[in-house]
Amino acid sequence: MWFKRRPAKPVEPAPAPEGAEERRRNLDMRPARNRLVREERTEQGFARLIYLSAYKPWFAGMARRLGMWDGKPLERKLELDELGTFCWELIDGRNSVRDMAARLAEHYSLPGREAELAVAGFLRELGRRGVIGLRD
Repeated sequence: MWFKRRPAKPVEPAPAPEGAEERRRNLDMRPARNRLVREERTEQGFARLIYLSAYKPWFAGMARRLGMWDGKPLERKLELDELGTFCWELIDGRNSVRDMAARLAEHYSLPGREAELAVAGFLRELGRRGVIGLRD
């Protein structure tokens, strides 16, 4: 041979895409219901969640000064549709977000990524209202 063959460099695995580890951790989280949330059923059989909510601090001060609020938390209601009720029934503190998305995708014949986004958005909204919490 007229050239010297160099030893092959070991191929390093490609770094995970930015955010991949965070996404994996988020999908492994296990949502759990707030024990203070009550559940009713609508005539259609969907879940209606009753939870306590407080005024925003700036509004609470004004409402209290005007005599419009006694300082007790407000009772709010959130009526879920068919998909929301399906997901709500999966929230038990044992199912992960990934498990919930897989069950949703299977039941409604959705692409996996679409189901993940739907479940994540639903859980984000419930978390914002204090209806659920997330466990590692």
